[in-house]
Amino acid sequence: MRSLRVRPTRPVRFATIAMFAAIVTVAAACSPPEEDAGVASSVPSAESGAIPVTIEHQYGTTTVDKQPTRVAAMGVGDADTLLALGIVPTTIAPFADPTQRSAPWNADLLGDAEPVILPQAAAEFGSEIAKTLQTDPELVTALGAAPTREQYDTLSKAAPTIVRPKDYPDWQVPWDVQAAEIGRAVGLPAAATAKIDETKAFLADVRKKHPEFAGKTAAVVSGMPDGSVSVYSGEDGRGQTLTDYGFTFPESLKPAITNGFYGSISAENLSMLNDVDVVVAVDWQGSNDRLKSDATWSRLPVVTQGRAVYLDQQIGTAMSVPTVLTIPWVAGKAVDPLATAAQKS
Repeated sequence: MRSLRVRPTRPVRFATIAMFAAIVTVAAACSPPEEDAGVASSVPSAESGAIPVTIEHQYGTTTVDKQPTRVAAMGVGDADTLLALGIVPTTIAPFADPTQRSAPWNADLLGDAEPVILPQAAAEFGSEIAKTLQTDPELVTALGAAPTREQYDTLSKAAPTIVRPKDYPDWQVPWDVQAAEIGRAVGLPAAATAKIDETKAFLADVRKKHPEFAGKTAAVVSGMPDGSVSVYSGEDGRGQTLTDYGFTFPESLKPAITNGFYGSISAENLSMLNDVDVVVAVDWQGSNDRLKSDATWSRLPVVTQGRAVYLDQQIGTAMSVPTVLTIPWVAGKAVDPLATAAQKS
């Protein structure tokens, strides 16, 4: 991601999902799938010479000898890449809502398909392995997840399994690397590259149309019940979203980042945000309403001057896991209010 967490991924977004899982208790596991669980995939033909292919990753190498027609997405965000390539996965790991089969950015591509939902894929990966294998996958993708070696071994005995490249820590696989690796594994490397190039061109167009973002600082926060705010680093998916638009993460807030992905600013120190050109508050279960009613927050110059942007929970969740599908969807919701705020800085 992706990755689920209140406190709050190139480095990516999937850390976001992992940390949501540490805070939010995920309710309800899916019922065991029916014997023919899944999804009868109609997969585009493999590109010439693309299969067989060997994928290097953190646990060694995986060779895909034939094009898979049933692909299980166990990583958060992996399903988006598969859908963008024309492959409906047999399983899907939701971003935050444990019951979410589809989201606005992928609903049209998913259509009426009913992949098995893996609500615990980020928090308790091992608990979702049995359900995944019951869908009879011919390939398992887990780039947006953090399986242990033992869990990987269990999966790979049943089907070729790809996990994160060894060059990236857990939850920090860049969205373009994720898309490229999955594209190679399913025999569609050129199609994946085209999607990546299309998305990068889209982001370049955002920067071109909004020169007011260049040179400005911006940070994403989420209000907490005690009046403090969690602040997302530039390496978190939400921070990366702003960087992709042309903003930079403020140097003044880097000391507040305590775990690599996020940190916190106490209610007494919220004035630290005043030097930031644009502050983006993403909602989590009513946190934006709490901020707006908080007297200390409301008096901050960054707020009174109109340099604070409030984005709803769904947008914040999509920001947390940049993919070839979420990136344009988020931009359609977030760029205009960001532009308004940036013009006031």
